[in-house]
Amino acid sequence: MKHLIRRGLGVALAVVMATGLLSSCGSDYDPVQDIMGYKGSTVLFTVNGQDVTAEQYLFWLAQQADTTYSCASMMQSDDSETSFWDTKVDENSDKTIADQVKAAAQNYAAMYSVVEAKGKEEGYSYTSEDKASYQEDLATAKEQLGGEDAYAKYLKSMCISNKGFEHLSSVSFIHSHMVDGMFQDGKENAPTAEDLTQYAEDNDLLVAKHILLLTKDMTTGEDLSDAEKAEKKAKADDLLKQLQAITDPTELESKFDELMKANSEDTGLESSPDGYVFSAGKMVEAFESATRSLEPGQLSGIVESEFGYHIILRLDPATSKAFRENYSSAKLREMEQQWVDEADIKTTETYDNLSVADFYDKLTAYRDSLNTDADQAEEENQQVEQDTGDENAADSNADAAGDGTDANTDADANADAQTDSADVDQSDASNAADTTTDTQDTGNSASQAQQ
Repeated sequence: MKHLIRRGLGVALAVVMATGLLSSCGSDYDPVQDIMGYKGSTVLFTVNGQDVTAEQYLFWLAQQADTTYSCASMMQSDDSETSFWDTKVDENSDKTIADQVKAAAQNYAAMYSVVEAKGKEEGYSYTSEDKASYQEDLATAKEQLGGEDAYAKYLKSMCISNKGFEHLSSVSFIHSHMVDGMFQDGKENAPTAEDLTQYAEDNDLLVAKHILLLTKDMTTGEDLSDAEKAEKKAKADDLLKQLQAITDPTELESKFDELMKANSEDTGLESSPDGYVFSAGKMVEAFESATRSLEPGQLSGIVESEFGYHIILRLDPATSKAFRENYSSAKLREMEQQWVDEADIKTTETYDNLSVADFYDKLTAYRDSLNTDADQAEEENQQVEQDTGDENAADSNADAAGDGTDANTDADANADAQTDSADVDQSDASNAADTTTDTQDTGNSASQAQQ
């Protein structure tokens, strides 16, 4: 899921989800046509001459409207004479919630447009390797959503087709390539050690790796027994002793990585193998306090938190791979927003006349219909399963009755039936030929059904 759409090219799509990527739902559909009455390919505005279509924009509008409505509607009193969407953002502004949501969605859609264009200008594209990685995420996405039908329903509910969603996701890959490439040493935007250190100080950012030995069951949330905790503590002491025996800083980090990969029980290790970059309040207090007390390159003792025993290695922002990636991503987001601010955006009449309130009413009704259809389909499936079960039970009862009154095997019974319906002088060879023909016909029918 890590490659799926990210809000503003940096924030993971609340998923979501979803990731789902794929193209195996049969022919593509156009939910925009169903909801708004015009095609998803309808151009709503251009960004530096590049078209932004209805499905590319309405996806973001649906997401922004959902988020805003769920958060802000709870603060509106029931006796308000003003509709939710017409509520002023604040008393000193003429801008309504609808205006704010519509503009925010346009900003996201415009950002994806400029990133795709700028990326291609710099030589970054959606590669065949990206496509393969995207497809590999499909199984996980489907599982998280509950299957292919649930995935298709999700996309429909967000006003976007399979093809449209993959296109948006492809821009996230382009963004990642830009982060990796544009800030490399030797490139125009490459940071110096001073830049990285200053950025860390200006934003109060820390970077550290740790070895964690859990003292609670992360599935149930229950603490381990005292005996199990003692065993974890002894292991932590042993690991610390090995690390404290090393005096060379480079060798220390290398050994730390080795022991971390072999022993750490941190569930986030796989996604953050190069360490964590964090600011105040983002980690548990014991972890943050211990990290702040260290100098870059310094090793902690055993630090106990609500999760277990930590051994922390604070890293130097100027040399940390994790911190450099964080810096590059942040700087690229700043550049991307500047590109949007400077972009020539020209809207169409369809966009200008688009009412957020009207759109959300139609979207809500459409989602209700999707839920109704899904419920009906589930009921039909359950009925089919019940009917099939009843038929199987009846067949089983009939077989049991036959077994009780006739000692013949099924083969004998079939032979008797064939004899009754055919010539009594028919040979065994002839019967075998008939059986072969029946089998071939059945096979052909199955083949045709599959085709």
